[in-house]
Amino acid sequence: MLCHMNEHPGIIIERIDDIPLLLAMMEQLQLPETLDKHLGNHGHQRGVSNGWVATIWLVFILSEGKHTKMHVQEWVEKRWHLLSELSGQTLRLEDFSDDRLTLVLRRLSDLTKWHGIESELWTFAAVVHEVALNGVRLDSTTSFGYHTVHEEGLMQHGHSKDHRPDLPQLKLMMAVAEPAGEPMACDVHSGESADDPLYLPLIERVRALVGGRSLLYTGDGKMAARETRGDLITHGDNYLTVLPRTGKTAQAWETWLTPIVDGEQIATLVWREGELLGAGYEFVRSQEVTDAEGQKQVWDERVQLVRSLALARTETQRLHKRLEKATAALNALTPPPGRGRRKFTDIDALHTAIDQVLSRHRVQELLQVVIVTEEKQETRYIGPGRGSPNRPTRTETEVRYRITAVTQDTGAIARHQDRLGWRAYVTSLPDTNWSLTDSVVHYRAGHVVEQDFHALKDRPLGLSPLYVHRSDQITGMTHLLTLALRVLLLVQNKVRQALEQQGQTLTGLYEGQPGRVTDRPTGQRILRAFARAELTRVGMEMEGQRLWQLTPLPPLLIQVLALLDVPNHVYFQLGNSP
Repeated sequence: MLCHMNEHPGIIIERIDDIPLLLAMMEQLQLPETLDKHLGNHGHQRGVSNGWVATIWLVFILSEGKHTKMHVQEWVEKRWHLLSELSGQTLRLEDFSDDRLTLVLRRLSDLTKWHGIESELWTFAAVVHEVALNGVRLDSTTSFGYHTVHEEGLMQHGHSKDHRPDLPQLKLMMAVAEPAGEPMACDVHSGESADDPLYLPLIERVRALVGGRSLLYTGDGKMAARETRGDLITHGDNYLTVLPRTGKTAQAWETWLTPIVDGEQIATLVWREGELLGAGYEFVRSQEVTDAEGQKQVWDERVQLVRSLALARTETQRLHKRLEKATAALNALTPPPGRGRRKFTDIDALHTAIDQVLSRHRVQELLQVVIVTEEKQETRYIGPGRGSPNRPTRTETEVRYRITAVTQDTGAIARHQDRLGWRAYVTSLPDTNWSLTDSVVHYRAGHVVEQDFHALKDRPLGLSPLYVHRSDQITGMTHLLTLALRVLLLVQNKVRQALEQQGQTLTGLYEGQPGRVTDRPTGQRILRAFARAELTRVGMEMEGQRLWQLTPLPPLLIQVLALLDVPNHVYFQLGNSP
C-alpha cells in the first residue's frame, strides 16, 4: 500500500481538486480511446497504455500548470489511489518514468499518428459536441526555449513574437474553427521559417478534415500570398485577408488613397452595434496565378480600403512620439559650445547625421531643420615657444555648423495623418451577400485564435518556455499541449454556451472579488476555482476496508459541473463514509 502525507499508518490524504472534472471532460472528448488507437503500444510493453499515460499527463499539465516530465511521477504517486480509481487503470509509478514519457512524446511527434488523432478529435467535436464551423482562422505564433541551436534542429533564431530575439524558438501554425476558436489542426516548424509558405499545407489538412467542404479562410497579411489566394479559389474556397504594404501594393497605395483622402471618392461608413468603426470604399481587380501544373487561374477579387478610427488614433499617437524623439535627437547633434562637446565642421557630415535621425524615426519630410554657420577667428603665434610682441602671427578661421531650430511642417504632418489607420482588405466573397462592413467586423474577430495562443503559451499550459530539447520531443510536447488546449476550451465553451442558453451567470470565480459576476469565464479561471476550494479526501483503514471522507463540494462547483453535463457523482463517489 502507498501512503502519502500520512501522520499515522493507515491514513491516506489525497488532493483531488479539478482532477475528476478533467478526466470527465477528457472522457467526453473520447481522448483516452483516441490516443490509444493511434499511439499504440510496443509488443513487449507492460503497464498502462500509451494513451492512458498521455491522458494522465494531460491531467497533470492542466491541474498543476506545468508540463515538465520530471515532476509527473511524483505527482502520480501522491494521487495514486485517486487516479487509479477514476481511470479504472492499474497504474504503476514506472509508467510515468522519464523514459516512458519520452516514448509518448516520440509517438506524438509521428505526423501520421498525429494527423489521425487530429482528424478523429475534430470529427468527434463537430458531430457529438456540435461545434459550429462558419469559417477557419489561421495564424502563427512562436515559442522560445533555452536551447543550443543546431543546424537541423527545430529551435532556431527568427522573428520572435514573444519579444525574445535573443533566444531560439519554434514556429506553430494553427487553424481554428470560427466562431468558437476550437483547434482543428496545427503544424510545428523551425523557428526561422517564413510564414507565407506555411499556410497552404495547413489549409490542405483542414480540407481533408472537413471533407472538401467550401469554407471562408481568414488570416493576416502573411496569408495574402497570391499563390495561397489562387489555391483557395481553385478549390472552391473563399478568403479574407489584408494586403501587406510591400512590393506592388506599396507602389499602388498612394493611388488607392488619393481619391478618398481628397474627397473625390464617397466613403462608406462602417458601424458595429451603434459604434462607428471607420469608413472606406472598395473596387474590383482581376488576379491571375499559374499553378505547379502550368494551369492558369484567373478571378476577380474585391479590394476594400478602410480607415479604422481606432487604428488611426493609435498610429497618430505613435507618430507624435516619433516626432518628439526625432526632435530631441536632432537637437542633441549640435549641443551648445563647450569643452568636449560634439561639433560639426563638415556640412555634409551634418546633413548625413540629420538624414539618419529622420530615417530612424520615420519622419522624413515632416521636420524642418535650421542650420547656421558660425565662424570663429583665432590669432596664433608661428613657431614654437612663448609668444612675444615681435613674434610673427597668423589668423585662423574655424567654421562650425549648428542646428538652431527644429520645427514641424504642419501641412506635411496633416497630409501624413490623413494616411494613417488605413488597411486594404481583399476578399473573394461576392458583394451580393458580403459587405465592406462584414469584412471589417469579421476580420476584427481574429482574437479567437489570439486567445488560443495566449492560453497555450501562458498558464496552465506554458508552451513558452519549452523544457525538452530533442526535435522529436519538442514536436511531441507541442502536440501534447495543443491537446490540453482542446480540453481547456471544451470546459470554457460548454460553460459559456450553457450560461447563455439558461440565462445564468457565475459568481465567486474571481479571487478577492466574491460578488463579481460573469457569463463568459475562461477555462483557466474555472479550473482555478476547483483548486482554490482545496478539495481533499482522507482514507482510513478500518477492519480491512478503506473508508474515504470527502471535503464538501462548494455550491459554485456544483453549478459548474451541471453546466458541463458532468454528474456530481464523479466527486461524491470518492467518499463513502457516513
